[in-house]
Amino acid sequence: MKKGWKRTGRKRVFVARDGRTVYMELFQDTIRTPKGKTLSYTHYRSSDVVIIVPFLGRNKLVMIKQYRYPLDKVMLEFPAGHVEKGESPLATARRELKEETGYAAERMERVYTYHPSVSKSRQLVHVFRAAGLEKGEARHDSMEDISVKTVAASDLRGMIARGKVENAGTLIAYLLCCTGIKINRRGR
Repeated sequence: MKKGWKRTGRKRVFVARDGRTVYMELFQDTIRTPKGKTLSYTHYRSSDVVIIVPFLGRNKLVMIKQYRYPLDKVMLEFPAGHVEKGESPLATARRELKEETGYAAERMERVYTYHPSVSKSRQLVHVFRAAGLEKGEARHDSMEDISVKTVAASDLRGMIARGKVENAGTLIAYLLCCTGIKINRRGR
């Protein structure tokens, strides 16, 4: 497989920001392929995201139920959020866990990093496992309508088997943190 696509033009079509964080920019590029074909390629740039899998003991998970406007439904999810400009993924994971659930973690470990949309973005999703949780008060922002739920890992597995969990990030985080899959840390 050969690289070599050359960008010959770029137009920023849209930008969405909240204060200093740019959540999404949409671009329309003109590309020339190695075979000489010119094409138009739409892609987006978005801030990276963290997903946190918080363990209360060995088999209990802290999750959230949150209304998702585009789907017009309440979804069961792991806490997650955008990495703000100048913030590390670890700092974001600690902040988002506290804001969305009220819990602070004694131990926070990065488990995996992946690209959620390889044909349209360079965005990264960082998955963290949190343990040694201490309960505090949640601090939801004005756009969040969240309730905190404690779920047994085996119950979550059953919900997934019945098609009751629809959030891709939650499904991937469950696979990485709750199934016993061994991650080769040297391979990353």
